[in-house]
Amino acid sequence: MKTLLKIFHTIILAALSITFLMYVGLFLSEGQSEQWRQQLSYRPSGWYPTDCTESIGVNTCCSLPNYFLRYGGSNQRYRDSVINFVHAPKCGGTTTRECLTMVAARAGKREPALLHEKSRFELELSPSSVNSQPHDIFMGPDTFGICEHVKSRACSYFTVLREPYDRLVSLFFECKQQNNPPGVGTDGCVHSSIVDWALRVKHSLFFYQLHRSVFCPSDQVDSCIFLTPNSTFTAANNVTYVNHVADHLEDIFALIGLQDEYRMTLKLMERTYGMEIFDVCKGLWLNRGIYPGSPQMDDNTNRGEMKKQLMGSEKLREIVYPDIILYEKAKQIFYEQVRVYERLK
Repeated sequence: MKTLLKIFHTIILAALSITFLMYVGLFLSEGQSEQWRQQLSYRPSGWYPTDCTESIGVNTCCSLPNYFLRYGGSNQRYRDSVINFVHAPKCGGTTTRECLTMVAARAGKREPALLHEKSRFELELSPSSVNSQPHDIFMGPDTFGICEHVKSRACSYFTVLREPYDRLVSLFFECKQQNNPPGVGTDGCVHSSIVDWALRVKHSLFFYQLHRSVFCPSDQVDSCIFLTPNSTFTAANNVTYVNHVADHLEDIFALIGLQDEYRMTLKLMERTYGMEIFDVCKGLWLNRGIYPGSPQMDDNTNRGEMKKQLMGSEKLREIVYPDIILYEKAKQIFYEQVRVYERLK
């Protein structure tokens, strides 16, 4: 009996020792990221992932995580952050930009800065200007990555997404309406079928927006270009990598909205950023696809047929695959946000 008790005591002591060592190991691993904790004191307490510097080519330690799924407390940190709207074209972005402009004035914030290609290049050449000449809100397709330059306050990203094939159809109609010849605008569509055109417009993908970076070989704005690493679209065929990107969306974006659920998206924006948004913006719906002189462009039957053509192309499916995965993950995140929002009301 005594022998059994000794064995039992030995097992208990061993288990306690292992547990103690595990906690010591966790403490040490957290110590390795202590410099990030000190630099990022604005981050919500208790959320300091040790792998946050390894996500999809950007330092996700520089931006606030999803408000509903990673935080959920006071939204003051998010309201006071530099807000970056990552505009994915044809996803309600024109409406959202107008909404932010209206809301900023009411909330006492500076007029939002609209980042086009040139202004983003200027910012990359002088990143300190983000802090010396501060803005409260950046908007546009080229805002992703801005948070890495923000040192003086918290920073956050949000976006609004749309089903990828529907988005391509809408882009094609807009390109047709603008009569863009090859090499102009959205890579020309006047004499192209929608499938041939779609095979050329990889840059329209949200996946692309998350991966391109600015390269400036000199200190002249005219020398700057956007780069997409050659590995990006190779990686797009790697299921593991694409899923890795999808798994980090809620680490990067404080909020993800859906164009098809735009009114709820406005409510989520209001809760996240603590500003009067829903009542101000609920009546907005700009650039919806009804173009002067081209009523057929908004014909749902026509759109449905074109979507079938896109979905029937195996080559295009390979290209759009990452956006499909990201969109499905975004939908999942969106409805999880809604569930938390309903509980917080």
